[in-house]
Amino acid sequence: MMKKNFILDYAHLLLKEYITSNDIVVDATMGNGYDTIFLAGISRKVYAFDIQEKAIEETAKKLNEQNISNVELILDTHERINNYLNLYKAVVFNLGYLPNGDKTITTHSESTILAITSILPKLPIGGFIQLVIYTGHEEGKKESKSIDQYFNHLDSDTYKVMKIELPFQDNNPPYILMIHKVKDES
Repeated sequence: MMKKNFILDYAHLLLKEYITSNDIVVDATMGNGYDTIFLAGISRKVYAFDIQEKAIEETAKKLNEQNISNVELILDTHERINNYLNLYKAVVFNLGYLPNGDKTITTHSESTILAITSILPKLPIGGFIQLVIYTGHEEGKKESKSIDQYFNHLDSDTYKVMKIELPFQDNNPPYILMIHKVKDES
């Protein structure tokens, strides 16, 4: 059953299809921990990143309340994921700002693209990146445009990019980009 945020619900449906209980996954933008907790329920291990102490505290609290132990919380930028681990099947980004947090602290296209650039070569065949992109604020619009330009130049034989959006909605709804690695880079 779909709830009020259709795109986030659909993003989770897609993750359930592609992630197994043997997979190691990364939540690149922990926020309040909802994706982290969701990923912990469908994977073997989750590494969750955020640059805000508040995100770590909120997520740790939720993990403790639900007795979830297959998550490692990391206070660092998603640009440095590969400093912490080298094997993962999926990396999930929920871009924008921390809900109920400081709206001046947002993800930025420069750091997001640096992160994606470092992740793509590390993905196994069958691995993927999922981004939920919000265009309802200025930085989100800029980030969306930069990410679209970046993916427009990817090798389409190596990576398949899928965009899922709600084109007939008002208020600039978020959309999903899924980037699947289908063959090794060469």
